[in-house]
Amino acid sequence: MRYTHAQLSATGPVREVNEDYIGFWSPPDEEHAREVGATAILGDGVGGESRGELASRLAVTAALDVLENAKTPVSVSSLQRAMFDAASRAVYDTALSTPEQGSMATTMTVCVFRENSVHVAHVGDSRVYLVRKGTIKRLTVDHCYVGLPVKFRLMHEHSAMTDPRRSMLTRSVGHEPVARFESTRVELERGDVILQCSDGLYAFVVDDEIRDIASHFDPEQACRRLVALAERRHVDDNLSIQIVKIEELDVIAYFHGTPIYRPRAPHSVNSSELEPGQILDDRFEITELISRSGMASIFKARDLKTGATVAVKVPLIQFESDINTFNRFQREEEIGRQMDHPFILKMVPVDHQKSRPYLAMEFLEGRTLDKLMEEQHPVAEREAVTIASRICEALEHMHRRGIVHRDLKPQNIMICNDGSIRILDFGIAKASQLRRLTFVGFSPAMGTPDYMAPEQVNGRRGDLRTDIYSLGAILYEMLTGQVPFEGESPYVTMNMRTTGDPVALRSLNPKLTPVVEEIVLHALARNPDERFESAAAMKAELDDYEIVPLTGRHQRLQPPRPWKGRFRMLPLILAFVFLQLALFGLMFWYFSTHGSH
Repeated sequence: MRYTHAQLSATGPVREVNEDYIGFWSPPDEEHAREVGATAILGDGVGGESRGELASRLAVTAALDVLENAKTPVSVSSLQRAMFDAASRAVYDTALSTPEQGSMATTMTVCVFRENSVHVAHVGDSRVYLVRKGTIKRLTVDHCYVGLPVKFRLMHEHSAMTDPRRSMLTRSVGHEPVARFESTRVELERGDVILQCSDGLYAFVVDDEIRDIASHFDPEQACRRLVALAERRHVDDNLSIQIVKIEELDVIAYFHGTPIYRPRAPHSVNSSELEPGQILDDRFEITELISRSGMASIFKARDLKTGATVAVKVPLIQFESDINTFNRFQREEEIGRQMDHPFILKMVPVDHQKSRPYLAMEFLEGRTLDKLMEEQHPVAEREAVTIASRICEALEHMHRRGIVHRDLKPQNIMICNDGSIRILDFGIAKASQLRRLTFVGFSPAMGTPDYMAPEQVNGRRGDLRTDIYSLGAILYEMLTGQVPFEGESPYVTMNMRTTGDPVALRSLNPKLTPVVEEIVLHALARNPDERFESAAAMKAELDDYEIVPLTGRHQRLQPPRPWKGRFRMLPLILAFVFLQLALFGLMFWYFSTHGSH
């Protein structure tokens, strides 16, 4: 296999000591690569125990020693057992030899890359994710008191992440001389990303965000961005991450179970990435690469049919045959062609048979709204209101055609150099005339955590009022420099919006007018029925402050109750207990009655 690897471990803004330890073993030659395999290891010293930083280092170092001294050939299962036994003994024996300093323990996660597969062995609550073709899948189960209830769908992930028992481990390395680990194997595909991380990262960055960043950036950039995102959210734990991206797979045939490696066939012209200088479908002359993410490339091109400059978005080769990627591109094009508005990205009609999936769009010069907000925080009220009014105009055009965006956020709004705006990315939009799209990612709620409506957090797909809420959240951030809800983790933040209201805008920015505060809070009402009935109604108030009735919404705001999610399963649990008691009583009566005969 050919892969790209990156790793990053940080103490974080709160802790004084980094109790995480990461290691990566790259085979010294081709024989070891095939018979042992490249291996990524992550340890996280257990909180509450002494010398967590020593425990994680001892465990990972002992496991690496096993790899370096492994006698080939060796099975993966034997290698995993040897690594965990060595790690457990190293931590246990060290603690035993210095009892006055207390016990030690650590989590440990091991990923062995061999024979076009990843073999995952795991103890504790660090995680391993597989990011593949725009989806994310967790390959490990958290060994903590809420891990199994989540696995068997007895507890929602959001509730588990805010439950204080989440930090109570049921398994660790070092408490005993032998560790009980779980293992799994996944066959890899070209372009797959395997991501290891400690709980400090995934507690503050949700799965969807991990998926997006790991998909759109190379491993080194993705590591930096994910750690930086967690740090911006005031993470109170250490942060560690390792990413392995699969660039090429081996060509393997098996004879009586023994792998036989064959040389790779050269790539054909049809299977290569598009490059500047090529002509796509005898129509689009590719002139410049604008950007290339982990999923797609965007090119500047000349339309030979019209002579216009256009942008062409093409999925990477490994995603072209993926049905989810194809459906998303097809859906975005179909929805785009239904709309004709100056503030919505225009699709260039392509009526001929395409040789590969791609989108042809108008070429724009400017910057996205999130970049503007990085430079101006807060944005001046008049400018922010003007931008929001134009977004309302575009939303009204969409909603009248039965289209709901569902992922409105600053990154999907372009501020063009000529002062106009464009709404971008309709990949998960809901259209009444198109078939329902099934997603297999983080949750059916979709959206981006900071801008999701309460109904999306609760798992509903939403309607036009969902877009109005997202716009309210964007306008709130423009005017105050802060998102409406900030919690100790994204899961807490999402739950906050279902149980309470944001802080009044003028308490964060006293320069704002009472009118704009009234408009934003109206859009951010928790109950969809209490929001603006349409984007047009919101635009009317943004354009004319005189018609806005001041109802004192800022005086009726209720603070969020972050722990509400913990009790949502209580009625179901009580019903289950009652049913068990009823069945027991019925059986007791039946056998008592028939036993008397």
